[in-house]
Amino acid sequence: MKNLKFIFMSFMALTLFSCSEETMKQNDEISLTKNTVSTKKIAAEDCSTPALIGPADTSYNCFGLAFSLSETEEKKPMDNAEIYQAYIATGIFKEDNSNKATKVLYWNNLTDYQTGNYTAIDHAAIITDSGNTTVYSKQGLNALYKNCIGYYYLNTTKSYYRTYSLNVDLNKPVTAPIRGEVFSVSLQHDAHSLGVQYSWVYDTDNLQLISNDGITLTLKVKDNAVAKSYSITLNAKHQAGVVINGLSFPKTVTSSYSFVLASNTPPALTASFTGSSYVTKASMGSWSATVSGGATPYQQYSWWIKRHEDPVSSYIQIGTGNPLYLFTRTSVKSTYYDLYFRVIDANNQSYSTTPQIIQSTGVLELFDM
Repeated sequence: MKNLKFIFMSFMALTLFSCSEETMKQNDEISLTKNTVSTKKIAAEDCSTPALIGPADTSYNCFGLAFSLSETEEKKPMDNAEIYQAYIATGIFKEDNSNKATKVLYWNNLTDYQTGNYTAIDHAAIITDSGNTTVYSKQGLNALYKNCIGYYYLNTTKSYYRTYSLNVDLNKPVTAPIRGEVFSVSLQHDAHSLGVQYSWVYDTDNLQLISNDGITLTLKVKDNAVAKSYSITLNAKHQAGVVINGLSFPKTVTSSYSFVLASNTPPALTASFTGSSYVTKASMGSWSATVSGGATPYQQYSWWIKRHEDPVSSYIQIGTGNPLYLFTRTSVKSTYYDLYFRVIDANNQSYSTTPQIIQSTGVLELFDM
């Protein structure tokens, strides 16, 4: 009978003091703060007196508090392997030391902490403030406490822990969308099973909704979209479950995809040309034009000429295409011409160059190559 009583008392002690319901290894290591961004020790804060928030409740433990009750309001016991495989290994939560963090996982062994051995995770808590200093912590299947993040009831002299935030990393387009293009932005890790509330925010005036299933947002850039910078933002609200007495500690984390839509107004159409300044019977003249800006493809190249000595004469088109070749059959006397180039783009906009003076020993004629 005495042996039976001893076994019963041992079982009760384990239930009272171990969140993971595993036998914890206690040793004589001195308190140590590891010099990495993953470890945080609140040296100036007295964490030795946690505040009782709620009575013993055997329907859930610390892992159930962190990954079930605080998210879905379901009370249930969970173990370290279960929460690690479901929420950490899958990437739903990622290590994060910013004020986005909501979960804390504790190790009681430095070596296991450093190697990230999940089987040695023996405690969990939820962060309840924006400064990552205060947590709600379930002591096994017993009472619920409020304490500072560095306090660990299984061993108050040392704790090694990492903080985690909901992962809202996005899959994004490789290149910036253009007008008329359909593109998608999607969440990499879906946490709908935890009751996470997702919402997308975007410019509805310039971006047309094609589909939205909460995880993937598909949009089309409108044909008349304004040239500017655009941002598509995902908001994810979680840890909104009531923990006790109407208390919840929701947090909204965000992630964005931004791109710049270029102006739909092409650069101004412009052109220039270079070539011969003197044409003789023995030497043909040639001219080549360079065009830029405007809307491509360019529709027409043309060359226009008139006698320079006759101010009232009109320009006539002497050739099309690019380049232009002209020759003369005589070597009688010097004759001067004004020559310019004209281009028309895809929007029917035209540009004419400044005329250049060409000297010739006779009448200029088109040489058709």
